[in-house]
Amino acid sequence: MTKKRLRVGKTGEVAARSHLEKLGYKILETNYRCPLGEIDIIARENSTTVIVEVRTKTGLEFGRPEESITPKKAHRLRRLALYYLQSVYKREISCRIDLVAVILNEDDNSVRTLSHIKGILSG
Repeated sequence: MTKKRLRVGKTGEVAARSHLEKLGYKILETNYRCPLGEIDIIARENSTTVIVEVRTKTGLEFGRPEESITPKKAHRLRRLALYYLQSVYKREISCRIDLVAVILNEDDNSVRTLSHIKGILSG
């Protein structure tokens, strides 16, 4: 991954974390890594554990960040969430998967728009 893409991704994750904290979410972990991959942000909203996928772009020529959740990515997110819950809690708890979509200004990497979509996957 290029340095620019890493910087864009990190900027989006920082913006997402700040947004969630302003809403009262408690951030439990960031960049949680396991054998199945990485979860960007794990937070708690009241009694619900929230797995947050952050998608960041600097332009819309390849679509909006929300549109980058492919069926393959959705499947991986479900598996990651289940792995985390089983590893950490070892019991069934309330959980959902959210998406924070960030669009940055290309010239200075400032946040142009940020959308928070709760419960992006069902079933």
